[in-house]
Amino acid sequence: MFALLGSIPFQIIDSPQRFNAGREYDYAQHRVIEGTPRLQWVGDGLESIDLEMMLHRSFTDPGVRMLALSEAAGAHQALPLIFGNGEFRGYYVIESLSTLSRQLSDSGDTLAVTLRVRLRESIFSIGAADAQLPNFTPLAISAAAGSAAGAEQSPGVSALLSLFKMFGPGSILRPEDVPASLIVRSAA
Repeated sequence: MFALLGSIPFQIIDSPQRFNAGREYDYAQHRVIEGTPRLQWVGDGLESIDLEMMLHRSFTDPGVRMLALSEAAGAHQALPLIFGNGEFRGYYVIESLSTLSRQLSDSGDTLAVTLRVRLRESIFSIGAADAQLPNFTPLAISAAAGSAAGAEQSPGVSALLSLFKMFGPGSILRPEDVPASLIVRSAA
């Protein structure tokens, strides 16, 4: 598996044909009388990720994958993006989705398709009233894991939702970081 967006796996041949991630940094330009304009940093923009991948009937049903992504895009919810190596990238919405049929059967069924997905980072505070949490029961780490990592104790909080609190932004949660005996199903 290359990556998991919410509950939708990206299983592709070898690797994406194209993976482009970018972020903009916003600056305001202030005009100065009889002088050169000054720049003031306003804030960081949201990350966007462009993926282009080939889906082939030999290892997946392209129609089912495209339908799952289309429904996820139509739900307008931020989904966790986790790569196959365990890296939690953050929460993303599907900003655009397009397909290019590469191979069709004689009856018109899709055999191979190039899928282009644009994801946009979605930032929200955990616990905020407008937070869009996943609609599936995530794995959780019991309170003992939080104290082992030096974080405050809380009952069974999803490893995905507490990643920043426990390990800091940009960290990768590795299997050896949490003993298997502490991984439980979350009550929420």
